[in-house]
Amino acid sequence: MDKSFSNNFNNIISYISPRIQMYLKKMSEPMIENIQEIRLRSDRPVVIVTPTGSSFLTLSGKTSYIYSSNCVISSENEIVDTVNKMCGYSMHSHYEDIINGYITLPNGSRVGLCGTAVYEKEKVKNIKNINSINIRIPRTVFGVSEPIFNGAYKGKLKNLLIVGPPSSGKTTMLRDLAFQLSSGRMGKYHKICVVDERKELFPSQQDIKSLGPNTDVLLGFPKGKGISMAVRTLSPDVIICDEIGTSEEASEVLNGVNCGTKFALSIHADSVEELKNKRVFKEFFELNAIDKILFLSDASNPCKISKIINADEVFNENNNSCYDYVNVHSNIAGICKAN
Repeated sequence: MDKSFSNNFNNIISYISPRIQMYLKKMSEPMIENIQEIRLRSDRPVVIVTPTGSSFLTLSGKTSYIYSSNCVISSENEIVDTVNKMCGYSMHSHYEDIINGYITLPNGSRVGLCGTAVYEKEKVKNIKNINSINIRIPRTVFGVSEPIFNGAYKGKLKNLLIVGPPSSGKTTMLRDLAFQLSSGRMGKYHKICVVDERKELFPSQQDIKSLGPNTDVLLGFPKGKGISMAVRTLSPDVIICDEIGTSEEASEVLNGVNCGTKFALSIHADSVEELKNKRVFKEFFELNAIDKILFLSDASNPCKISKIINADEVFNENNNSCYDYVNVHSNIAGICKAN
């Protein structure tokens, strides 16, 4: 197992209660290498998610697709203890993230939270009685963005939109793209700015190997605000941003495009049809803000590119001119684990 990934995995599970840690540490290296998520639910079995689906952690440290008395059960107290430890025993310091349903660990792992919403003046002000957490396992896979240079850029920067369902590898792809562009992949050390609202792409800014030598990172800023700041003060060649979803964010992207900045963005969608119905994409399309669209496969084939098309082909039902990457780049996709 890759040493950096092994260290990362051990760091993540160090936040989990010691009893459950013990069973996770019994898991085989091949299983650990394929983990995408660890899901803990109060008084229910620990679930391990890999590209092949969800399975249950057993008392022997193996996984099973059959729910039985041999499964490891996480208690309510263990959920509470885990969340407290993830917050550094200061829930208040993570208040803004918690009301949005997540915590981001120092290594970039995003932990989704389920519980009971507490309202004040028709707004969610807190989450209490947290009974379920989903720990996503981030990865850096160098070289996974290579098809972008051959199939989308072709020697010239373009405005790029990466589209895929959850766990298809969008964040992993953007992370490597930032590194490659910043490291001279196109014959120039491009100035890259990453707007990382949820601290998933580059959470610490300490790993220069992962950042690339010419990358700036705006951590924790709302995406719209971060994009605006980057355009006004950092003169980036490319702004990279994950999960664009609001009109405000789209407006700032459009402003940046008008100022001459290129973008590499991602958006959730399972298909061309779903993308067509996204309001944000319609705004991009109407103002010619996106040049190329890269579609990823699904969670069972993370980082596997199914096709790359011109933006104006989305509303062309035939889509005859799209580039098909399903088989051509399967060797690259095979080494990637989704984030």
